[in-house]
Amino acid sequence: MALILSTVGGSGGAPFSFTGESSGARLEKISVWVGAWQIKAVTVWLTDGRTETFGKPAGDHYEHVLKPGERFTSLSLYDNGEGTRLGAIKFTTDLGSGEFFAKMTSRPLPRECRMDVGSGSCLGVTGRSGSDIDCMGFMFLK
Repeated sequence: MALILSTVGGSGGAPFSFTGESSGARLEKISVWVGAWQIKAVTVWLTDGRTETFGKPAGDHYEHVLKPGERFTSLSLYDNGEGTRLGAIKFTTDLGSGEFFAKMTSRPLPRECRMDVGSGSCLGVTGRSGSDIDCMGFMFLK
């Protein structure tokens, strides 16, 4: 059974859900673009070959490719301090080489929201977006 984590950020934009919940696909790669006060965009690749972009890519770019079988060991999400957008994504994995940390560039980070990663096997992302990532969460297997 999948565990849908709470989203962090605001309530604007249109809802999105991009997961391998029905196909068994897992997160393969994530790209994140950051702006001064928000996460501008994310592109997600799943192991079944599907790819989706949410928001509009612009600004500094961060990317992580997961190795086969790689699992999350921690995940923290931050809003932008106003509760209107996603402000940062931070995670570690069992096979990764350190910490992935994509964060807005001009504002201090508000309180860290540590997420339950369950088994660490990530199925994809859910949230809301328009020109930016209004809010987002990750879906994991329990």
